[in-house]
Amino acid sequence: MAEATVPEAFAADTQSQQLSSTQRTEALSAAAAGAYDGTDGSDTENAAAFLKERFEVELEFVQCLANPWYVNIIAQQGYFDKPEFINYLKYLMYWRRPEYARFVVYPHALAFLDLLQNKSFRDEIKKIDEATRLTVLQQNHWRWPNYREEGDAAENEHTEAPLPR
Repeated sequence: MAEATVPEAFAADTQSQQLSSTQRTEALSAAAAGAYDGTDGSDTENAAAFLKERFEVELEFVQCLANPWYVNIIAQQGYFDKPEFINYLKYLMYWRRPEYARFVVYPHALAFLDLLQNKSFRDEIKKIDEATRLTVLQQNHWRWPNYREEGDAAENEHTEAPLPR
């Protein structure tokens, strides 16, 4: 089975990154503080390039979470057992804020990001059956927006469209 890609911060070979972690930290610090002397502009360009790359990488990763099979694969690879990865998922919750959520094309990604905050969900998604169930639910939601799983009688009573049989 092919190995799923995760953000560079969690790649096995951290030496191959374009900027070292020290350079990234300095670029972020400089960008946040606005501490540029303006002599050659390289600090500003490096910081801007890093921030743009970081935004794109994090957005791409968050959007990948909309795919139950991707979440299943990274769960099976043990990423959800690493405390630093769990902290990264907590950090990514800022994507739920409207000023960032407007860039997310796949809204299910934000729902899965919420679900991944729960250890019980992280444990369950390792199972093929759970990934299959979530894929079916997701596809049914796309087909019938008011679709609910059987057994959700309380919610089904309030839907506008009849449930598919």
